[in-house]
Amino acid sequence: MSQQSGKLMPNLDQQSTKLLNLTVLQRIDPFVEEILITAAHVTFYEFNIDLSQWSRKDVEGSLFVVKRNTQPRFQFIVMNRRNTDNLVENLLGDFEYEVQAPYLLYRNASQEVNGIWFYNARECEDVANLFNSFSCVLMWRYV
Repeated sequence: MSQQSGKLMPNLDQQSTKLLNLTVLQRIDPFVEEILITAAHVTFYEFNIDLSQWSRKDVEGSLFVVKRNTQPRFQFIVMNRRNTDNLVENLLGDFEYEVQAPYLLYRNASQEVNGIWFYNARECEDVANLFNSFSCVLMWRYV
C-alpha cells in the first residue's frame, strides 16, 4: 500500500486492476468474458430531438467495452457512480455513432440519442477506434 494525501491506496498493476474489474463486471453479467477497453471517467448526456437540446443524464463513471460469450457479443457497460443503475448498451445491430472528441455521440436500438463525454479525449478516440472494428454504422446526422 502506498500513501497519497493521507489515504492508503493499494498498489495494483494494470493487469491486477483489469482482473479485479472483470470480476466485478462478471457479478453483474456472468456472460462477460473479456474487457476490451476501459475509459476511466465518462459522463452521459441525452439529446431531446423535439427541443434540439442536450441535458445531463444521471450516469457517470468508468466505461468498459466488453466481449461476452453469448449474444449480444459486444456491449459497453458504465459502472454508474451516481446511482445503482449501471448503463448497458449493445454494440451491434442498430448501434450508430459519431465522434466529436471528447464526445462520442450515438443512437441506440431504442432510437435514443446520447452523448458520452470522456474526461480523457484520447480514451474517446481509442473507444471509437474499437467501435470501428465492430463495423458499427458510422455517421448519422440529427441536427
